[in-house]
Amino acid sequence: MLSKSKLKLIKSLKNRKSRESLNLFLVEGLKGIIEVNNSSYDILFTLISRKAFDSNKTYLPSENIFILEEEEIQKISNLKKNKIGLSVVKSKSDIFSNSKINGLMIALDSINDPGNLGTIIRNADWFGIKNIICSKNTVELYNPKTIQSSMGSFTRVNVFYEDLSEIFESTKLKIYGTSSEIKGSIDPKSIEEGIILFGSESNGVRDNLKKHIHSWLSIKGDGKAESLNVSVSSGIILDNIINN
Repeated sequence: MLSKSKLKLIKSLKNRKSRESLNLFLVEGLKGIIEVNNSSYDILFTLISRKAFDSNKTYLPSENIFILEEEEIQKISNLKKNKIGLSVVKSKSDIFSNSKINGLMIALDSINDPGNLGTIIRNADWFGIKNIICSKNTVELYNPKTIQSSMGSFTRVNVFYEDLSEIFESTKLKIYGTSSEIKGSIDPKSIEEGIILFGSESNGVRDNLKKHIHSWLSIKGDGKAESLNVSVSSGIILDNIINN
């Protein structure tokens, strides 16, 4: 049986202030548990159903693992459907340095939706991009919805929160902006390195960052939709760049 203190801890991690003060976050579902177990993250403890444990022993943490009934896990979970398990994981505070500004990177300005952030991280992982720089007002990496939508990719992509204007002023890399309102001036297929900047879902790139943009990128479409979801846009633009 799980102790009341552990149950209280898990419940508290649904709140951002608790996650930040305790330096802990939740990873839910079998794929997430396996991914984080194979990463450099430290796991405090894991809850798992008997069925999932018996079928995946070799891929699961070997220490601090508690087997519960599926119904118990569902009651604890943030998700509508999770009878498999979850891990309580120690968050990282990776230090950003200018040495990480190289090759092809993503910058995110004021992204508000955790699902979008998680999907962009997943897209970056798919296309082999290792570093994402976020404005300080972008949604939190360790938000449960961000972690869930990244499908484990957060373990392989570094996400930093910095002053984007300062980063752009100090780098020699070209900054490429994305917008549904500004016609692109270059073909994404011509880009080999640089920082691809995606703005917020509702307002796009902030005015104070536009002065740093070398060229604008856009996605050609034949329909009547005003714009694309930012995570969808990131996937299309990265595909155009990587698979040119």
